[in-house]
Amino acid sequence: MARLKWGMVGGGDGSQIGPAHRLGAGLDGAFSFVAGALDHNPEAGRAYAQSLGIVADRAYGDWREMLAGEANRSDRVDLVTVATPNNTHFEITKAFLQGGFHVLCEKPMTMTVEEGEEIVKIAHATGQICAVNYGYTGYALVRHMKAMVARGELGKIRLIKAEFSHGHHADAADADNPRV
Repeated sequence: MARLKWGMVGGGDGSQIGPAHRLGAGLDGAFSFVAGALDHNPEAGRAYAQSLGIVADRAYGDWREMLAGEANRSDRVDLVTVATPNNTHFEITKAFLQGGFHVLCEKPMTMTVEEGEEIVKIAHATGQICAVNYGYTGYALVRHMKAMVARGELGKIRLIKAEFSHGHHADAADADNPRV
């Protein structure tokens, strides 16, 4: 099986979610991490991308540069992960879909239902896949728990409650936003 060429926007040094995406993508050997615009600071993003093994001409200063740079390459990325602040997901996801790239967008996909509906329309119109990851299926503990349930070791499951309190990376404007 050929490995998919994968790029990431956001998820740079100090990011909580970037390493999780890179870990998950590396579990099955199906992805090659080949391009990235990993930080809002262009030089920091380029340096961090190169520290992760991305060649210099694919270590981009921002997502617009990455979109333009990858669009004309014969070895362009097959898909892009958007792992940026929540309020930027719509613009970046929309641009990459319109540019002919498949997108895996970190949650939330958008900040409004209308934006989400627009993303779905664009994905359908362009024939691109837009997916949102909602689970930590790459984590060993999650896989172990799933196997325990499948083997019946826990009896009949009646309720699963999981919480993940996380807000220290959100913008102040998002603090009381129930959509986030």
